[in-house]
Amino acid sequence: MRLLLFIFSQLIISPTLLSQSFTSGLDSPIIPLTSNYNENIEWENVFTDGSAGKVNSGLVDSEGNIALIFMPYNESRIHKINGNTGERIWTKTVNNTVGFGITEITDSNRIDYILSGGISNTQERWIARLNGDDGTIIWSKTYNYNGNRYEFDGIKKTIIGSDGYIYGAGFVGADEKGTIFIVYGGHAIIMKIDPNDGNEIWTHLNESTEYAVALVESNDGSLFYGSTEYDEDLSLTKLDKNGSEFWTRELINTTDIIPYDLNLSIHNSLYFGGHRSRNTVGESFDYSVIKMDLEAKINWIKHYANPRGYSLNYIRNELYCLKSDSIGIYLFGGTGDENDNYSKENPPFTSSDIWNGWVLITDWDGNILRSDVFSHIESGEKYGVMTATEYGSITDNGYVIFNDTDAYGDTEVGVMKIRLPETLTNESEDFQVMKYTLSQNYPNPFNPSTQIQYTLSEATQVTLEVFDSIGQKVIELVNGQQSVGYHTTTFDASRFSSGVYFYKLTTPSFTETKKMLLIK
Repeated sequence: MRLLLFIFSQLIISPTLLSQSFTSGLDSPIIPLTSNYNENIEWENVFTDGSAGKVNSGLVDSEGNIALIFMPYNESRIHKINGNTGERIWTKTVNNTVGFGITEITDSNRIDYILSGGISNTQERWIARLNGDDGTIIWSKTYNYNGNRYEFDGIKKTIIGSDGYIYGAGFVGADEKGTIFIVYGGHAIIMKIDPNDGNEIWTHLNESTEYAVALVESNDGSLFYGSTEYDEDLSLTKLDKNGSEFWTRELINTTDIIPYDLNLSIHNSLYFGGHRSRNTVGESFDYSVIKMDLEAKINWIKHYANPRGYSLNYIRNELYCLKSDSIGIYLFGGTGDENDNYSKENPPFTSSDIWNGWVLITDWDGNILRSDVFSHIESGEKYGVMTATEYGSITDNGYVIFNDTDAYGDTEVGVMKIRLPETLTNESEDFQVMKYTLSQNYPNPFNPSTQIQYTLSEATQVTLEVFDSIGQKVIELVNGQQSVGYHTTTFDASRFSSGVYFYKLTTPSFTETKKMLLIK
């Protein structure tokens, strides 16, 4: 019994649980204990001329300038902005299009931009290349797909492959047009495009899923894309650069997640992000992140919510963009409520029914490093950026966020440049990797097996043990010398009965215990 009491004391005093998040229940969202408000803003600007429109994507290019694409009715507008001052360099409007994505491409010592989305009333797939110096169109291409007038196509995101070609992810034959939000009823597609003239090299079509949300390229040149299908689990697909499919694999227990972005970290882990719905009176949502390896093996799924301290039953936390660097994972989105029966105040934050930008930074294991909320009603003599963040891009010492702002009553474009505090920027890649952590097992609850992941800050002697609910050791999973870095162990509980179990990681300088639930 002394052992059981020791286990619970470890759970209670864990620094991670106290300093980073609070949860209740096995599938409850992680809630930041504190959130910073409008901190470390280098500059912000609101662009109110021209037609109002929703910001769909943005980037910080290799010269430090900013480019973004937004979507007024029946047109795409692109701004290029000076990254140091926030002043606009040029703007470009492309009529009869819906602009979803923007990507940097470098050629002949000039930075250009690749636009993607849909074109014409039937919304065919569309990609264009803009001259980065002045915004003139170098080429613009439409890619038709056989379908009726109620079926619509689009390219949501593009990347530039290591071979210099453009690769785009999107859909054909969907049931809705004119929106950046996820649409269904069609088929996921990946395209390979010649960057010189926009000609199509090949198109991969996946009939087992409906929307290719985003794609990345791994170090060996393979392509991976995350996709979704209505009321089904999400999936991951692996291709080669000739468009040949290796596999499509379902990601179990992800049906409730609406995906929006996929990122490959410097450690070759995939992070698939979006938001999941919860069955509450206020139709609330949580940020959701899936971490997996390049074989679609899930390490964990985590959800985050409520940076301003309002009711979990009403607040919608919607994640639209996920990035990573040597510090960790950056989650960009918004938080607010849309229920007429709920409105609360919690200073210094704006009221619950005003959407705010929310940027959450976690380490590689999903532990919260920093939570920031942004919403400026005014800045000096002009209106500030007052609404939810739709997208974000990382800079050398911080990030830029792109917003739909309510300035002057419009849904216009707001941009903020944020500087990270030195306490975070000084944490190099080695610091993030080289520290002791014990992750929550996944899946949890489980039957019959689950994975346990941990990191070691040095080569050391390690034991990993499992105890039952009365503190008796039932199995020793690891006992030996192990190298620095990430480690994963499988616990096969086929011969054990249902119930609560505890797993304990022990090294000469570190001990931590976590709880898991076996349900048969």
